[in-house]
Amino acid sequence: MVKKSEIIWNTLGSFVESLLSAVLLMFCTRLNGTEIAGMFSISFATATILNAIGDFGIRIYQVTDTNRKYKFGDYLLARVFVVITMVIIGILFVNISGYTAEKLWICIALIMFKVIDNLSETYQGEFQLRNRLDLGGKSMVIRVSSSLIVFFITDVITKNVIFSCITFVLTNLTLFLLWDVRILSKFQKLEIKYDKNNIKEILLDCLPLAISTGLSLYIINATKYAIDNFGDYTMQTYFNVIYMPTFVINLVSAFVIKPFLKPFGDLWNSKEYLKFIKSISLIILILAGATICIDIACALLGVPVLSFIYGIDLSPYKMEMILLVISGFFYASATVMLYALSTIRKQKLTTIAYIITSVIALIASNICVNKWQMKGAIVSNMITTVTLFVLLVIFFLYELKKSKMGK
Repeated sequence: MVKKSEIIWNTLGSFVESLLSAVLLMFCTRLNGTEIAGMFSISFATATILNAIGDFGIRIYQVTDTNRKYKFGDYLLARVFVVITMVIIGILFVNISGYTAEKLWICIALIMFKVIDNLSETYQGEFQLRNRLDLGGKSMVIRVSSSLIVFFITDVITKNVIFSCITFVLTNLTLFLLWDVRILSKFQKLEIKYDKNNIKEILLDCLPLAISTGLSLYIINATKYAIDNFGDYTMQTYFNVIYMPTFVINLVSAFVIKPFLKPFGDLWNSKEYLKFIKSISLIILILAGATICIDIACALLGVPVLSFIYGIDLSPYKMEMILLVISGFFYASATVMLYALSTIRKQKLTTIAYIITSVIALIASNICVNKWQMKGAIVSNMITTVTLFVLLVIFFLYELKKSKMGK
């Protein structure tokens, strides 16, 4: 049973975390102009995609390991391995991508921020296994909100995005050590024993999840890269701003899904299959209801509110904003199906779905943005998210039929 305090703090933590990119973009747009804001947003998107390497699907696998097959130390060492790999690949990527010096250092700083987030995720996974998801939520609230405040103050004083990013990262690191590491040490003495076989097994089991998560981030950011190729930084900023309401869907998804990752594992391991299926269906229905509410709000208030907040005229993009929210519903629902397939240990099927969708995203985004600019960005985004959701549902239903659980 998920405790009320766990739900409340997870909700607050997820809320703050989901606002991160939106608030950072608002700061940059207001303080540094649309050109720098566009540069920052594509750097953040790059760091987010590379984050899939550091994430590697370990949190999902760790929290659904309710039988405690592996120890916390095994998961932590596996995480350290993948975040080091993430940093190496990130540095290589920004150096061969022809980034300007400013864009390069912004991107590297944001990658380091994601490294700390991933290390924190491992600690939060252990908190959740101990039925203390509230501690993970508090970690997100403390680290993210404090880092944002420091970034804002630094940028106001210096008007230097690179320096602001550095203080942003250092704040996150300091609070990770003072909160996550210190709190877990009160529960247990941290004994890290290097077990090559355990780490190898974790990484191999999580590999399909890592591929799927990485490709999912590319899928959702493919449009931004197409804009980077065929548009300009101003168009990039406008797209990112009208994309903001979509984060509310992701926020609702995090509210609903994360607290129930462990119960998902418990239901599956105890063979309560019908309850498992009903839980998945309920989450998707909640997301559908939230989507309708958010689209109504966007139709009535979206353009004037966001135009005021970001200081730009969004009046030509009302319908685009509404369609992006619907696209966000399909993406969030696809994430639910990813977790469902992961819980039943059918990660390889998710990889197939994400590979197919990524190819479609690459082709559709470049063709559509090149031909229709902003309208093309919306069309390609919708095509890819719907495709992903449909494929994952098909695979899930296939597994249900094969195991005769659907009867």
